[in-house]
Amino acid sequence: MLTLIASWSNILALTVAVPQSIGIGMPILLFGTEEQKKKYLPLVAREAISAFALTEPMTGSDAANIRTEAVLEASGGHFRVNGEKLWCTNGPIARYLTLIARVPARRVQQDGKPVWQPAPEGKDAEDHVHSAFILDMRTPGVQIRQRCRFEGCRGIENAHITLHDVPVAAENVIGQIGQGLKYALTILNVGRAVSIPAICLGMAKQAWQPTLDRANQRHTFGQPLAARQTQQVRIGRMAADLYAMEAVAHLVWRLADQHRHDIRIEAAIAKLFCSEQAIRFVRDAQIIFGGMGYETADSKRVRGEPAFGIEQLVRDVEMYRIGEGATDILRPFVAREGLDAHLDRTKGLFSGELSGAGRAAEWLRLLRFYASWYAGQWRQRRLPHRAECRHPGVRPAFRYIERTSRRLARSIFYAMVVHREGLRDDQGRQQRIEAVGEDLLVMAAAALKAESDERFGACSEAWELAGEFFIGARDRIRRNIRELLRNRDGPSAATGRRALSGRYASLSEGGIRRGLFDYLSRKNR
Repeated sequence: MLTLIASWSNILALTVAVPQSIGIGMPILLFGTEEQKKKYLPLVAREAISAFALTEPMTGSDAANIRTEAVLEASGGHFRVNGEKLWCTNGPIARYLTLIARVPARRVQQDGKPVWQPAPEGKDAEDHVHSAFILDMRTPGVQIRQRCRFEGCRGIENAHITLHDVPVAAENVIGQIGQGLKYALTILNVGRAVSIPAICLGMAKQAWQPTLDRANQRHTFGQPLAARQTQQVRIGRMAADLYAMEAVAHLVWRLADQHRHDIRIEAAIAKLFCSEQAIRFVRDAQIIFGGMGYETADSKRVRGEPAFGIEQLVRDVEMYRIGEGATDILRPFVAREGLDAHLDRTKGLFSGELSGAGRAAEWLRLLRFYASWYAGQWRQRRLPHRAECRHPGVRPAFRYIERTSRRLARSIFYAMVVHREGLRDDQGRQQRIEAVGEDLLVMAAAALKAESDERFGACSEAWELAGEFFIGARDRIRRNIRELLRNRDGPSAATGRRALSGRYASLSEGGIRRGLFDYLSRKNR
């Protein structure tokens, strides 16, 4: 449904998606009490709009370092919340928020297990732990300071909110004290797995037919654009990417519906792939539209031109790269999920803390483990015993995926041996690891979708589109695995560090030199 809505208006789709995925409904459904479910779920199902308040001015993707604080009163009946939240979508029109705040708390034993318990008035607190709350926006002390405005997505309601001594009833705690960050990341998985891929797919579908029409009808130098090889290559890639976006979105949606799998990685990859491909897709469409692609729909309408707003889609789509986990944050996150087990296993050896005898013993322990592990990365594994895997199109694709997965594992091992603990912070190599895994997952999704489309007669040309995506994916995989071992990230990063230290100040010469803080208004200086 979100894809259908987004193919008409991505802003409307986003407004609908937020209450469904990250508003109070989902966290209460997953972690709330029966009383909370009875009270709030009927309200948000019928009429009440809700939103999600996590981001703060000083903490974007770094959610662990939020500063908003909720302190339990001495009576134990209410928390007092102070802080501010930024970029809260639906905030200006929401009745309720899922609020993430830090609670001064101490550990106690409950049923033989340590749990966090709020410290009244913050006294004797051992830590400030993330917790989730239901916040009624009509509560005294809640103030919407600003309706934020952006490059794109101008139709959304987005708020900067301040909270001053806001009372929140103790029964409005969602789940357990200290589990708020875990709940927030779980909720964001819904957005990553469902909402953002659906909206990005809908935006690409919105642009697809008008782009074909423009290419077929626009003539330059006596020929339609569609007759030119440059545009044919571009449109062919767009077609393959659109098919792949739909394939990976449908695959992750099915996994999410089954509720049997931890889909953090698949959700992150679906969000990454669909947002990045949607950006490239609508930019390619804008190139095909030429000058008409840079002009607004309202301006074209005045002259009687088709008022298709590709420039608005180009502006809007950038938000989906940033929202619910920016690309440059999610890619290392995905890679580290695979790396951390190995880095944790070897950290004793590479830490430099072991003596000669201890170091030798650690080498022997690792040698015993990795000898069999490494040998296993050269052995071909059987494909699943499923009818789809016997299909003449699926089988070679899955063979390639299985073989390349083992090659990737070996390459990661080589990189780990060379770079040791440094690999944990080597974001360039981490991004390449994620990119290979992303392409392999999307290839698998495209092969399965093509087999299904062929079997049910939904898309007779499915294998043409899947095959075109496979060709591009294989090229990217080869390049990324090669650069996982040898690349120029080091020299490039060194140049960046010198620039940041002010070495290249001459690059500002010839222009009016202004720094970021020169753009502050006089009253804020």
